[in-house]
Amino acid sequence: MKKYNFIKKQLSKTNKKNDENYVVSRIWHLLNNSDVKMITQQYIVRDIETKTYALADIYFPQINMIIEIDEPYHLSEEMVLSDSMRQHDIVQAIECEVIRITVINDLQEMNERIDSVVVHIRQRFESMDYKVWDVEQEYNPMTYVHRGYLDATEHIAFKTVKDCCNCFGAGYKGLQGSGAKHKFQEAIDIKALKFYPNASWDNELNADEQFFTEYHTDSEFNTSYMKKRLYELRQEIALFAHVRSEFGGFEYVFKGWYKVNHKRSLELGKICYERLSTIIPTYFEGNQEPYKKVAKAIYNNREIAFFYIKEELHRFQEKYKNVEITYELI
Repeated sequence: MKKYNFIKKQLSKTNKKNDENYVVSRIWHLLNNSDVKMITQQYIVRDIETKTYALADIYFPQINMIIEIDEPYHLSEEMVLSDSMRQHDIVQAIECEVIRITVINDLQEMNERIDSVVVHIRQRFESMDYKVWDVEQEYNPMTYVHRGYLDATEHIAFKTVKDCCNCFGAGYKGLQGSGAKHKFQEAIDIKALKFYPNASWDNELNADEQFFTEYHTDSEFNTSYMKKRLYELRQEIALFAHVRSEFGGFEYVFKGWYKVNHKRSLELGKICYERLSTIIPTYFEGNQEPYKKVAKAIYNNREIAFFYIKEELHRFQEKYKNVEITYELI
């Protein structure tokens, strides 16, 4: 039922755009595969410098593919140029494949184009070792504890702050507040933050997510918090952002492993954090591992992932084959 509700919502987003609705619906029904996760009207970073965004018409996160639907009003010279720039920005932002479908009045030709795209999508799924879409498992912290790491490029989300903390072996049954101390890494706090004005806080996550700031609008409180965070509290953060969920309500999305940047904090007059890694290791409760590690990944002298099965290690190595990561076999 959760998958059904999710897909209904994706299809309903296009209800007021007839051409887009036709293409999206045909693609989904021809794919006929409930293991595939399809998101419509997904926000994508368009320009980091100007902090502008684009809406991808269809996004398949498991294979990193975007489908852009060019409706009739897109076909002017100006809009074609605009779309070309937009396509480049999207690819640059998330390194995904972009496929375009132009809406035309010939139904048969239109259907043939959509059908050929569906064939290509199927081939991509068949050629990749992708994770089957499982709604229950993707929100379960134990999925990532057994895997050995969280990866911010995968849009990993949880329903509660408790679940965020339990990725790191906290073992909480319930939790009040926006985070907790990491039980096995003395330098790390686990934090779930809102990156929109709320109460007296006005935090901001940069468009490229390399930096984020914490700022309290009461200057006296902000100065006090800065002093405490800079010189007394833990300096590293496992960050989760509070965002709207595709299921309705809110959820907490993992954004990465960050560290306080003292120089920028003092320059800005607010606490500034810089990302150390998009990947962070997970822990079993009590750090009691039921399986023996087969390897661990090290990036910039930090352990960023643990591996308990060789298949997961190979999947990770395939994804990050162009990144300088050291693998230490155990």
